[in-house]
Order: sequence, then structure tokens, then C-alpha cells
Amino acid sequence: MRLWQKIFLTTLALMVVSTTLVSALLLKSSRDALWQRERQRAVTQQQYLAGMLRAGVISHRLQLGLVQLEEAETRQTAAQVLSQQARDDYLSGIILLDGSGEALFDTFPDGLGGLPEAPAEEPDAAVCQLRPGGAEGEWYLLCAMPVTLESVRCRLGAAYAVGDLQRQLDDQAGSTVALCLASSVLGAGALLGLVWVLLRPLGALSRSARRIAEGGYGERVTVRGRDELAGLAQDMNDMAQAVQDRVEQLERVAEDRKTFIGDLAHEMKTPLTSILGFADLLYLPKEVPEEKRVEYARVISEEAKRLKSLSGKLLELITLGSANLTMAPASLRQVAEEVAVSLGPVMEQSNLTLRVDCPGVPVTMDRELFKSLLYNLLDNGRKASRRGGQLELTGEERDSKVKILVKDNGRGIPAEELSKITQPFYMVDKSRARKAGGAGLGLALCQEIVAVHGGTMEIESVLGEGTTVALTFPVNEAEKKGGGEDA
Repeated sequence: MRLWQKIFLTTLALMVVSTTLVSALLLKSSRDALWQRERQRAVTQQQYLAGMLRAGVISHRLQLGLVQLEEAETRQTAAQVLSQQARDDYLSGIILLDGSGEALFDTFPDGLGGLPEAPAEEPDAAVCQLRPGGAEGEWYLLCAMPVTLESVRCRLGAAYAVGDLQRQLDDQAGSTVALCLASSVLGAGALLGLVWVLLRPLGALSRSARRIAEGGYGERVTVRGRDELAGLAQDMNDMAQAVQDRVEQLERVAEDRKTFIGDLAHEMKTPLTSILGFADLLYLPKEVPEEKRVEYARVISEEAKRLKSLSGKLLELITLGSANLTMAPASLRQVAEEVAVSLGPVMEQSNLTLRVDCPGVPVTMDRELFKSLLYNLLDNGRKASRRGGQLELTGEERDSKVKILVKDNGRGIPAEELSKITQPFYMVDKSRARKAGGAGLGLALCQEIVAVHGGTMEIESVLGEGTTVALTFPVNEAEKKGGGEDA
């Protein structure tokens, strides 16, 4: 069963039940009030008959000049008085019973039965009871009350025709039922329209969800109003945006992975081709001049070193996230000076100078990995610098953090390339980078090392003027207060 059907049928059932219950209560209240008024009228009429009966017996006794009538005379007089009482459309019959239940006078319609009995706690009370009888469909209100005539204890009863009132009440009940049915039908129509209008946004949400499931991640739902359905529509749009962003991210990851694998195959193929080619030149000819042999061996050695460097960096990049790092506080100045010493020969060959000026603040690090970070950044600057230039490795402590700057005055990087240079195998100038022995893994590796140390890395570059890499790391305050900072 559809949601709109459940809501419609449930609400309709509640509406019909509540309408029927209210109508029944109102009808019952109206019927009870009418019957109470009718009983009061009958009791008043009954009391009038009893008073008239007593007055007639007393008048007859006075006419005879007696102190008290005998029982037989009382019975006869009572019957005569009642026979003179005219009946009308309302008073349909009278009955007078003596103490033994014998009828002294009886004009009751046929089929009404005996008089209603008074309750034991109120034996002298007037009682009324509704009964069918006489003509078909006719109803009578029977009233009975005790009456004492001289010394004779009697029970006076009267039958009042209330068929018109009963038919009026039946018609009223029928009209109420018809009104309930009509209002239910009209209410059902209005409810159906209201449910359709209110739940129409759910249809739009459902269609949008199906289109998103089919791959239309750009699908959005128009949000109207501020109710729960509008909130659901906004949540649907947020979910669709999140799915779209995630899909685009996965597509970029897949594309980057595809590019990574292609670049890796290309980078591995180039040195291997050179190694195999020059090895064949040494192997196939019977005689190879010494000069050629040395040249071939040099090329094989350089390409092997390049392949070794490539595989080492690639392995380090892949395993960095899962490696067990040995993190401990270390002096930034000492680590920077150790890197400067190891780079000394290379800087001298490139005719470059390196200026190191870092504070001795303690930084929590994996020492060898951190040295690899600084080495890679300085080596990148060396490859981009012109001979006779200068590289700078400086640091500054501020607000419990240390900021490290690696600066060169080399060729610089175009602004449109800055967002891509940390991607594996990405190289701004591929021919120059390969000639310098690079594979495009250095900055990608540096970014990973910075991340595992809880730091940040920002790169600024001006084409033709040089590049500055800014690293920020937290200072180990506990070690610093304990005297861990160098003088």
C-alpha cells in the first residue's frame, strides 16, 4: 500500500469515527432531553388524572351526605369518574387497578401488557415506560402511580401516544446518519486532494532519487517552504552534492592512479631501455674500444643509479603511511646542519652556496625521515638554480610553532603549475628534470612526510626569480622547558 493511501485511509477512518461518535453523542443528548420533557408532561397529566379522580369520589360522598363511602361504592364511583374523562390523540387509555390487581376501569389499547412497577425504595413514585403496541409502528408512554380513594388503595395507569415523537426521533437519526455519510464523502474528497497536494513533493523527491541512482548526480530538488518536506528536500540536495563530490573525487583518484601507473611505467622503461641497450653494445661486438667501453659503463651506471633512486623514493612514498615511525624530540638546528653537511659535495659540484640559520628548538620528528624531507627540498632547489646561486634554509619560532623556509633563486614555477607539483611523477619541465636525474616524486614524498609530522607545507614561486617552500611544525614545549633547546 502506498504512503498516500495509508495516510488517506487512516485519516478518513479517524474522521468518520470521530464524526459518527460526535453525531451519536449529540443525537443521544437530544433524544434524552426530548424524552425527559415527554416524561415530565406525562407525569403532570397523570397527577392531574389522580387529582380529578380523588375530587370526583369526594364530591360523590358529599352529595350522599356520608362520612366515608363503602369500598364497593368507592370502586363504582371511581369507574364512573374515569368514564367521564374524555380521551384524545395524546391520552389513549386509562386503567385503574385495586390492591389485588383487579381492573376497576380499563380502556388501554390492546397488547400493552401490565403497568410498570415502581422501585422498592420509592413505592409511591410515578413511573413511566416506553412500549410499542396497538397499531403497527405505534409507541406509547405508560405511566403508573398509586392513588388512595377513601380507604381503597388503587393504582392508576395511563397510556400516552408518543408515536409521532418516536417517528420524529427516527427521522432525526436517519437525517443525522445521512448527514454523516454526506460529510464523510465530502471530507474524503477534500482529504484526498489535501493529501495529494501535501505529498506531491515526495513524488518529486522520489523521482530525483531515482535519477541520482541512475547516475544523474547533478540532479537537485527545488526547496519550497520551511516544513519537514522542505528539510527533507534540502537533505536530499546535500546528499546528492556529497555523492557528486565523492564520485568526482573517486574519478580524480582513478585518473591520478591511471596517470601514476602510466608515468611509473614510462619512468621505469627509460633507464631500463638505456641499460639494456648499452649492455648489448658491450656484449655483442668482439672488440669495444676502451673509450667506448668507459662511456657505455658510465651510462649504465648513471641509469642504474637513477632507477635505484626512483624505486627507493617510490617505495618510501608507498609505505610511508603504514610505516612504524620513531618519533622523538630533536633539535632543528642539528638536523639542518647534518643535512647541510651531506649536501656539501653536491652543492660544491653545482657551484652553489647553502646558508643555514635555524633555531635550536625541539621538534618531535622521525629524524631520518625529517632529514629526507629537507634533503629533497634542497635538492629540488639545487636542480632549479643557476650556477653561482645561493640556497637558504632558515627557521623562525613563533606562537609555539616553528616555520622553516627553503628558498632558492632559480627558474621558478608558473602559477598555473603550483597546484599540480605535489602530484607523483608530475614535472614542470620533463626534459630538464630527467636530465637532472629527477622523476617527479620528490615533492609528493615531502608532502607525505610533512603530513605524518602534523605540519603544513606551502609553496610560493615567482617565474624567473625563484621558489620558497614554507614548512610549519609544532614545537615540543615540554622538551623546550626541560632544557632541550640548543644554546
